[in-house]
Amino acid sequence: MSQSPLMDMKSNALLGQSIKPETELAGTTAAEGGSVDCDNMIGSVHGLFSCGDATGTPDSFTATCKLQESTTGSGSWTDIATQTTLVLSANGSAGIIRGVRTKRYVRAVMTPAFVSGTTPKL
Repeated sequence: MSQSPLMDMKSNALLGQSIKPETELAGTTAAEGGSVDCDNMIGSVHGLFSCGDATGTPDSFTATCKLQESTTGSGSWTDIATQTTLVLSANGSAGIIRGVRTKRYVRAVMTPAFVSGTTPKL
């Protein structure tokens, strides 16, 4: 389901949420966020990603983050070609991705990778 972003009049920015806070990542299954309708937006899009502490004693982990776009918001998602690359690899790490969308809807995607450990989660 698509979310309409909130308008921040002072900063002239549209704000929307794609992946809900405290979404649990396990194995190699990507967390695919909900679509954010950017119809009233001009300019680049930014994705703020963060991860909490890993559990289950993994030796190490990474979380590869990206933004995707779609014409309908319900399928045919493609990576935003102009985005920067973001790989998080520490407990409590965070970063921002910037890209220029060409389609109406945008979503966030975060894919974990764990090294060893017992039932690692992030």
